[in-house]
Parts: sequence; C-alpha cells; structure tokens
Amino acid sequence: MPELIQQVQKRMLISLAQIAKVLNIQEGDYVLLEERDGGIFIRPVSWHDKNQEYFWSSRWQEKMKRSADALQNGQIKTFNNMDDLLRELGEDDADNNTN
Repeated sequence: MPELIQQVQKRMLISLAQIAKVLNIQEGDYVLLEERDGGIFIRPVSWHDKNQEYFWSSRWQEKMKRSADALQNGQIKTFNNMDDLLRELGEDDADNNTN
C-alpha cells in the first residue's frame, strides 16, 4: 500500500480507515504504537486480560504443549473417583487439605 498522509485531528486523533481494511483491523481491536526512526510504527496485536498473564507465559505454554502432545499420543490415565486421583498424586486423603 502506498504511503498515506493524514491530518491530526482534535485530541490528537488520526484515521486508520484506509489501512485498516488492508490489515483487517476492526473497531475494538488493539494496535501497538512504537516510536521508530523518528516516526510512529503501528501494528495490530492480540491482547489478553491481566488475570490470564500466567497462561501466556512461555513456561505455561510449554506445559500446554506437553499436555496436548500427551493427550494426542494416548498418554493419559483415568480415575473412577477423586480419592484414586489424589493417591496417584501422592495425597493420602481426599479430605486432607494440607499440601
């Protein structure tokens, strides 16, 4: 897409309408604004809630990948009840809340 010149409006607003169509940016999407080489670089980004930060960490994503691989390879165990599961995990008693 060729360069676009936009006039900065009141409250420092600019329109992304023309380029948004090309990049499939919709109202409500998030974009990253980065100062770069004396200008502003804008790119679409994904966003997640702060309370989900742990999920997007590389450590947690590796655990998710290992779990998905194990599931796909049939490396799973099933349990008939919670006590059996807790015994497998090393807990003596399902009602024992000490860890």
